[in-house]
Amino acid sequence: MTPTDPTCSAPTPKTRSGRWRGFFVVVVGGLLVAGGWLGCEWWSGWHERLARMALEEEELESAQRHIGLALQIRSDRVSTNLLAARIERARRAYPEAEQYLVRCKELGGMTEPLQLEWILLRCEKGDVDELSPALLVAVEQNHPESAAILEALALVYMRQTRYTEAIRVLNKWVERVPDSPRALDWRGWVNNQLDARGPAIDDYTRVLELRPGRSAVRLRLAELLIHSKRHPEALPHLERLRAEQPDNPEVMVELAACRIVQLRLVEARQLLDEVLSAHPDQFAALRLYGDLERQYDHYAEAERWLRKALEQKPLDPVARYSLHLTLLAQPERQRDAETERIRWEQDREITLRLTRLVRADLAERPNDPDLAAEAGALLLRIGEDQRGLFWLNKALAINPRHAPSHKALAAYYERTNNPAQAEMHRRNLAASGSTK
Repeated sequence: MTPTDPTCSAPTPKTRSGRWRGFFVVVVGGLLVAGGWLGCEWWSGWHERLARMALEEEELESAQRHIGLALQIRSDRVSTNLLAARIERARRAYPEAEQYLVRCKELGGMTEPLQLEWILLRCEKGDVDELSPALLVAVEQNHPESAAILEALALVYMRQTRYTEAIRVLNKWVERVPDSPRALDWRGWVNNQLDARGPAIDDYTRVLELRPGRSAVRLRLAELLIHSKRHPEALPHLERLRAEQPDNPEVMVELAACRIVQLRLVEARQLLDEVLSAHPDQFAALRLYGDLERQYDHYAEAERWLRKALEQKPLDPVARYSLHLTLLAQPERQRDAETERIRWEQDREITLRLTRLVRADLAERPNDPDLAAEAGALLLRIGEDQRGLFWLNKALAINPRHAPSHKALAAYYERTNNPAQAEMHRRNLAASGSTK
């Protein structure tokens, strides 16, 4: 073929321009697609990071919202589904957590992190006594997820009023993560339940050094300082909370208590009146108003407020004793005062016995169904229904024919209008061969 052959002629400028234009369109289109994909990835990754941060700060509704947005893009990613499962477990939405864990298994098989999350979920759903020995061994062997393991165990023990066991695992958690706000917060709460006020105050103070914005911790610290007769130390915390939450009745009641100590009685009454105007049944405000009136010899008013408080919490020993003192100060009410004193002694015995059970006896004899049933019955009596049911069912797990537990549960379900459950426990009581 010669150079003059028309079939060998060079492409025209128009043809070259069309080819470059097509190439440019392909490149730009590819860049746009890649940019769109990267943008979506960035957007979903950003929401996943926000979800992790919200979970760490215990802002669970925010965490759920952000992980839901992340899953719109990353629905096929194991790590995103696993985080969603952890968030739902923290929210106690256990069926939803299970769904995410099943999805993780479908996507990546049964990995070690996934297996641990299944175990922690089972633990929180009620299998803590079966699973805790192996979990604690893993912690002692410095498992990389030791903090998560200890957190789950502590949460279960706190819910079940097993404070001695809770404080042990919380101490281990703080040893491993000394500046964990959640570990310190929970340990402070449990220390308070165990009447270890000094350590509780120290833990709460450290939390606020790490996270000054945690208003719930600030309020618990202020309440604890007031109960420890350290009103001046509580006052700055309450004034800050009052500025942040001007309508919070708990803040207003505690601030009123400080105003009473400062002898700023007009302000104290104004605060209590404001609370009771919006919340007529607020127990702490009713009790404090009763104490205030008693201190100034307004006995009729004090009695009125204290009896209203006891309508809300009939077994509160502090309100009952204040009522006894109010009546005792009136010569014509001595018989009534004695009646209230006897009632106070009875209520106080319940409180002391329950404290002894929770702090010592059950820790020493965890498999004694009689102790578990006694704790359950006392908790039901003071209105702690969920904790009471736990201990009664715990007694039945130890001894399915335990008559006192069936009797207490039958009475509870009868009182709460659940005749089917009540009848089941009556049948089990009869089958146990006891009518006691």
